[in-house]
Amino acid sequence: MSARLLFQGAHRAPPGRPLHLVGPADLDPTLAGFPRQPDDGAVVIVESAARRAAFPWHRQKLALLLSAWRHLAQALADQGFDVRIYASADLRGGLEAAGADLQTRALVCLAPREVGYEAELERLRADGWALTVHDDGGPGGHFLLRRAEVFAWAQTQRPPYRMDAFYRHLRRRLGLLLDASGKPLGGKWSFDADNRQVPKGERPPPPPAHPPDALTRAELARVQRWPGLWGQAEPFDWPVDRAGAQRELADFVAHRLPRFGAFQDAMVDGQPFLWHARLSPALNLGLLHPRELVDAAVAALEAGAAPLASVEGFVRQVIGWREFIRAMYLLRMPGLREANGLGAELPLPAAFWEPGAAGMRCVDEAVRDVHARGYAHHIQRLMVLGNLGLLLGVRPIELSRWFRAAFVDASEWVELPNVHGMALFADDGFTTKPYVASGAYIDRMGDHCGRCRFDVRQRTGPTACPYNSLFWDFMARHRARLGAHPRLGMLLRTWDGFPADEQQRIRETADLARARLGPPAARWSFDDDAA
Repeated sequence: MSARLLFQGAHRAPPGRPLHLVGPADLDPTLAGFPRQPDDGAVVIVESAARRAAFPWHRQKLALLLSAWRHLAQALADQGFDVRIYASADLRGGLEAAGADLQTRALVCLAPREVGYEAELERLRADGWALTVHDDGGPGGHFLLRRAEVFAWAQTQRPPYRMDAFYRHLRRRLGLLLDASGKPLGGKWSFDADNRQVPKGERPPPPPAHPPDALTRAELARVQRWPGLWGQAEPFDWPVDRAGAQRELADFVAHRLPRFGAFQDAMVDGQPFLWHARLSPALNLGLLHPRELVDAAVAALEAGAAPLASVEGFVRQVIGWREFIRAMYLLRMPGLREANGLGAELPLPAAFWEPGAAGMRCVDEAVRDVHARGYAHHIQRLMVLGNLGLLLGVRPIELSRWFRAAFVDASEWVELPNVHGMALFADDGFTTKPYVASGAYIDRMGDHCGRCRFDVRQRTGPTACPYNSLFWDFMARHRARLGAHPRLGMLLRTWDGFPADEQQRIRETADLARARLGPPAARWSFDDDAA
């Protein structure tokens, strides 16, 4: 297909000025890649058919990005900027069309967050485009650390890289939650041990509503017509512009942050959001800046509106895990895609693609949530979905691609280290043990088990919770790799204490669980770089 102009503001930038490319995660016009004045050059957005066809994207994921692009384009056009949206076969085709329209082969952008996007820009450079690529971290960037600062920190460490060391480094670097002597407030760097409560009768406050406006409804209608996508398009309730994202942040700080810490690891049947922030889609699109989130939480602490344990837990998610995961993507790619340290080769089961197919209440609830809105909170992701993939022995790239396609806030830079490193222990460059658990953890942190047809107290037999047999089978299969770890070695000694016939029944029950969950129909295709 030839490039087609979908949107153009009234202003025209002077010919020969550079194009300013807005990537799918750079929707903050204060970033270094944007023009400062209308005559500095045109702002260009490219809707790439190749990217759309690369994955079976969640419909709300595409609608969110397309609507956010449209809202940004309209807002910049209203400010007098030359803004153009092109539909093209690929990124290059859109840029070539824009370059011809504006008589330029100069391009300004923020450093791409993902290697496939970066490689495409380098091909443009090789073909004669003059590229100005600004750092995506530090002043003018979206992340808190410049890339050079990430690599400099890594030089001071010995792998495996540790999130807690990175988190302390960043807290000191930014002066966050420290007393006058530079020590952590409350005497501890992390209050994670205090943040594992389950709500008993408390109901979370309702999140703010973001009803689709005319621009969003138009994009939802487009997405509904496209083949090869997954998930429900509606009800759609995500902020698509900065004003909506700011409302979401203010509501979280006022109504959910005070209890976020205590209940951040909880799972409640029928409650997809609980006290979680719902900010990651807006944050990962660039509608919010991470420092903005951190400052709002710290201000609530200083005003006495939120306890330290909640504020520290939230800050740790933003500048601990999120910034750390970005650092690991920079440090571990491109090999991270191929990582498979445990030799897992099971195809991704149909239960991830088909809501309700698992028959396990916690899994079905999480998959239904993802199918309905492209979202599940981090414990569902790690300890229900990721844990199931780990115990089953799912091939890492297959689970990673599902997360990337299915979640509205997922991009390769954030999901790949989380899935391959945290969830599946496929790469041990920044994790020291797998996040592995039996059904007892699911039961302790949630209320799904009481409504499940499987019995969380049983290890063997057709009605036993699959997590239990899969857990012990996993430990036995990987004892050579895991036995040296103090905590996991203790669990293996428990396994060794089971009678031989009990061990055999556990293995048979685990095989039954793998067979029952089953491989999916081979109907999805994936192109990682095009995505």
